[in-house]
Amino acid sequence: MNQDIVRKTIKILKDGGIVIYPTDTAFGIGCRMDDKQAVDRLFAIRKRPRTQATPVLVASTEMALAYYLNPSEIVRHLMRKHWPGALTIIAPCKKKLVYSPIRGGSNTIGLRMPNHDAVLELIRGVGVPILGPSANFHGHPTPYRFKDLDPDLIKLVDFVLPGESSVGMASTVVNCSVNPYQIVRQGSIVLKEITIVIDSSGSEAIRVALETSGGESYEFKEPVSRAKAQEVLPMIEELLMKHELMFDDVAAIKVHTGPGSYTGLRVGIAIANMLGILLGVPINGLAVGQTVTPQYEGDRYL
Repeated sequence: MNQDIVRKTIKILKDGGIVIYPTDTAFGIGCRMDDKQAVDRLFAIRKRPRTQATPVLVASTEMALAYYLNPSEIVRHLMRKHWPGALTIIAPCKKKLVYSPIRGGSNTIGLRMPNHDAVLELIRGVGVPILGPSANFHGHPTPYRFKDLDPDLIKLVDFVLPGESSVGMASTVVNCSVNPYQIVRQGSIVLKEITIVIDSSGSEAIRVALETSGGESYEFKEPVSRAKAQEVLPMIEELLMKHELMFDDVAAIKVHTGPGSYTGLRVGIAIANMLGILLGVPINGLAVGQTVTPQYEGDRYL
């Protein structure tokens, strides 16, 4: 990308202008998110209702965390796994920092870090996130190529940054303000977020299960032997392979902490703690890096 053109685009955005630009997914139209007049003008140009939120593009996870309000572990996990990339994450925001039309009057914001060097350079140059809706009039087709841009829309903006989108498909949009999270729009990223469930407390069988974000559940039981520790991990691996999943798809771990036998609980919890640390995912809803212990009362495990 010609650096003179990039610098020109950054100046236009800094001065409150509106620019059409290519991203990894499609062509977007944007302005700096902290300029209310520019935001109002963008909504008017696109003829978009001010009650309908618009996505915002950031240049880093640190920039996103400045606007999210107490982001959950699943939000952090999705950012680590899919950014930069075609995933828009909706989560509660710091309302005072986000102009009402951007969030559609709600208390959430949809952020994405695009996998496109030119756009990331623009955002870093402006110093704040930029709006990232598709470059079309509200309700019209999304432009994935330069030739798809509406000439009437081009006349209304201050500049068009040349280039092409690299993916040519809309981003996946996931709403993490609800639990479990919901896929609002299925785009180029297919989410297979899995929770591993471990229950080794029983005296007759060990149970492992996979719970998907779509509500499916797959279970595997094995009779208990003396070597519980050697059985649990292979059971998890076999279950993942059977359903064409990987450890990289795991977003969380649940482990039974009591009641049960001391040995059984200790084995399951030890494996859960190990996987939580290695995969960087929460265990039983705790923050990443925190571990769990068997529940007990006096010398009796609950």
